[in-house]
Amino acid sequence: MHTAHPRGLSPTEVGDFLALIGKEREQRLREAARRIRKQVGAGTLWHVNSTAAGGGVAEMLHILVPLYRQLGIPVRWAVIDGDDRFFDVTKRLGNLAYGSVDPADRLDPADVDHYLTRSAMEAKELLALVGTRDLVLLHDHQTAALVPDLAGAVRGVFWRCHVGVDAPTAGSRAAWDVLAPLLERADAAIFSIARHIPERLPDHQVAVIPPVIWPYSPKNEPVPRRMRGPYLERAGLGRERPPGYVVSEGAWDPAQPLVVQVSRWDRLKDMHAVLAGFVEGVPDARLALVGPDPTAIADDVEQRRWFEVCRAAWSELPDRDRTRVRLTCLPMANGDDNARLVNVVQRTADVVVQKSLAEGFGLTVTEAMWKGRAVVGSAVGGIAAQIEHGRTGLLLADPGDLKQFAELVTLVTEGQVDGPGLGARARRHVRDTYLPDADLLAVDELLSTHTTGQESPR
Repeated sequence: MHTAHPRGLSPTEVGDFLALIGKEREQRLREAARRIRKQVGAGTLWHVNSTAAGGGVAEMLHILVPLYRQLGIPVRWAVIDGDDRFFDVTKRLGNLAYGSVDPADRLDPADVDHYLTRSAMEAKELLALVGTRDLVLLHDHQTAALVPDLAGAVRGVFWRCHVGVDAPTAGSRAAWDVLAPLLERADAAIFSIARHIPERLPDHQVAVIPPVIWPYSPKNEPVPRRMRGPYLERAGLGRERPPGYVVSEGAWDPAQPLVVQVSRWDRLKDMHAVLAGFVEGVPDARLALVGPDPTAIADDVEQRRWFEVCRAAWSELPDRDRTRVRLTCLPMANGDDNARLVNVVQRTADVVVQKSLAEGFGLTVTEAMWKGRAVVGSAVGGIAAQIEHGRTGLLLADPGDLKQFAELVTLVTEGQVDGPGLGARARRHVRDTYLPDADLLAVDELLSTHTTGQESPR
């Protein structure tokens, strides 16, 4: 267990944000912050997750922790330190929670025992950091087994689930067989969308809080066109010879529309099928599959495998198609630099796609919508919650339908639908719904509903 240290927010950023949301929303934000401060009292609000870099949860905490501090709320962030087997087990547990029925994701009793044993070690270290007046908000399946040790030792413990499945499967039921008993003493379990709440949890124990983005983070801040060139070159999407971490062959035509998917190299993100569907059905366009360095994220041990699946599929393409498809593994050594690369890649795209097989929420979609991009996404999880088909983006009803996927992308690349119009409406929707003041209002309601205000004896 170790503490994470997010970057601070400058007064200019906070001022710009308050101007963006307007006086009425600012007033509601400040009132919510005041009530949260009262709820926290002499304690601290803790966030606990499994990584300080990489993935939507870490990115969101790098926003929310400093913003809460700016508003006078005492908050800290801790990260669990699992071993390789722990992260392998929790990766499979997450896949199951997403509905996987792949035998490779199955957990045996020894796997669950290792998960619980390692979690008990982490809980002991966390209990040395927190106090009896503190409130603890745990994130995702990696932290669920901390609940039994924390319950009764702190004033409130909440567990937030960022994964889920639209329709239960044998895999998701197996995941909840593990998770549900661990959450019995949680003050509440929080989900990104209502339809991901499993039947195993009682109604009084659940809440719905969508994730949010920060408009001025390196991943979302405005980048003038004149400043994008060096980033595009480093992402392998410019005119020069791409760097070594980009899989490419020959020059491509910058006049052709650019289609981009930015996500982890992950089975559920379905990058290899994006490649297949694009090559088969999207003519006269370029595709960039952009993900992190597959060796750089400690809590996701499958990234290298799925990147190699994509690279193998690319290597088997005809010459012309290899020229118009590139795979980029963005460096992860500097988080802000990585985020700016993603920012420029998305802003340069004519179409941003997210053809996930399952999705907890899909902040990559939120980010692309904020940038005013035309988005084509699978109608799963939070993607379907964010996009109104034909108004703020295009939804693929069946993520496995590669023909329909290609047809939707082609509608934009060939100008048969108004891509800029989709993007403009998408940006307004994100401004109205998925900015951080929404999180504070939701957390205010959560604490008011589920916290007794009593210090826990220990």
